Amino acid sequence: MEKSTRYIMAPSYLWDGTADEAETGVCLLIEDGKVICKETLGQCRRQAPDAEVYAGDYLILPGFTDAHDHGRGVSPTGYGVADRPLELWLQDLWKIPAVSHYTAAYYDGIQLASSGVTTVLHSHNPNDFGRLYEEVIDGAKGYNDAGIRCIMCPLYIDQNKGVYAERDEFIKSLPEDIGAAFRNSIHDKLFTIDEYLELIDALRKALQNEISEELVELQLHPNGGQWCSDEALLRMKEYALAHGMKIHMHLLETKYQAIYAQKTWGCSFIEHYENIGFLGPWLSCAHIIWITEKDQQLLQKYGVLSVNNPSSNIRLRSGIFPLRGMAEKEALVGLGLDGCAFDDDQDYLREMRVVFYNMEQVGMGSMIEHTIPLKMATVWGSRITDGRLSPGSLTPGADADFVCISMEELRRPYADDFTDVMDLLLHRGRRETVAMTFVKGRKIYDKLESQKKLAEAEQKIASEIKMLRREQPFRDIPWKRTLISKAEDFYKGWEMEYENYSNCTNCAEKKILV
Repeated sequence: MEKSTRYIMAPSYLWDGTADEAETGVCLLIEDGKVICKETLGQCRRQAPDAEVYAGDYLILPGFTDAHDHGRGVSPTGYGVADRPLELWLQDLWKIPAVSHYTAAYYDGIQLASSGVTTVLHSHNPNDFGRLYEEVIDGAKGYNDAGIRCIMCPLYIDQNKGVYAERDEFIKSLPEDIGAAFRNSIHDKLFTIDEYLELIDALRKALQNEISEELVELQLHPNGGQWCSDEALLRMKEYALAHGMKIHMHLLETKYQAIYAQKTWGCSFIEHYENIGFLGPWLSCAHIIWITEKDQQLLQKYGVLSVNNPSSNIRLRSGIFPLRGMAEKEALVGLGLDGCAFDDDQDYLREMRVVFYNMEQVGMGSMIEHTIPLKMATVWGSRITDGRLSPGSLTPGADADFVCISMEELRRPYADDFTDVMDLLLHRGRRETVAMTFVKGRKIYDKLESQKKLAEAEQKIASEIKMLRREQPFRDIPWKRTLISKAEDFYKGWEMEYENYSNCTNCAEKKILV
């Protein structure tokens, strides 16, 4: 099938990303990587009498967009980085070895393809800022060699490394030797915004073939609101609009980031970004948990895409994304794994289930339609590139990025025939139910054929990590443990200033005392 330019997919069920339910008796005619028509088998055959027909007991859906991830290959958990609140977790990431970005992205890409993902947004964590150019190119090649498309986001930071604000006061609270070590480890601005935009220019040129083939997209990537100055953000916006690009950033992942905005401007991040003219359809934001009702309205008004990362938000004790409120406002929402899926397995189908169950409300009125997580994974999430990569739908003219779910596996051990297959997918879908994944009409994953490829990629990354550990054995840095303890006390002090952020579970009611 990989070599066929024209064929017909004849599944038991098909959901095209736009309908309210799966259809039966409908096929896809695919030619040269595009969906030509979605009709009955007879109608497809009349259009293409010579096309080969592939029939099977499948549910076919659009390929999924993992709208925020990091391409680490192996979760930080494997390196002794325990799950804990983000501000403490970040202090432990020094333990991660410098795995080749090609190796990590290739392994991650195969895992994602086996879970139905056809496009991933890669928020790049450099091994070496001096080699950021080479690392981004290597990562893009790794994903593409695994068969999936990628959005590469080279990060930019120019302020507030270590702690978000009041850093001098924090350092004074540390023992003198630890304070000195901490201060020496901080480098807020490793390059200027001009140098960053020159890097983007160079990457656009180096990846121009992959970009023109719609296998790669570059996006500007201020790493987070507290880590990037307004001046840098506005320069990025100017560049993005001039070059038809988008901007992706972490934002409002924790309550301490929300408090930072109040300390800095006396209003929320979202209100501040409206004031400076930064909000718009060019922007997508990962996590974005700690938002008020007004923030939600502004995100919808300006067409900002919010990316929910539910497993990560749970594991790092960050909070619950206000999905129901955002869906009611028809705000754009995507879904990302963030490299922190439950079980450290990059299972995108399970992540949809976490979305469905992890609501900020309880009791009556707390449910969402089961199509919402599926749309987040497909037609909504694809808006992170305006559909330039995986389109998120299977309508005529769209690229044929799709996933085939085995109905035999989905029904195991039993399901009545009248059971809604979309609801069944949401409750039972997992990597093991994926039979095949396609990008541009080409099969990139087959459950029966791809296990050797996955095992080889796993062995390669494991061998590389073992070699790195042999060459540079892990050595603990005791002062880092003290730093984490002191950072916890520091942010607890912020909570005392803004008491009504504590123990608040309804995102729409989060107010800050100022």
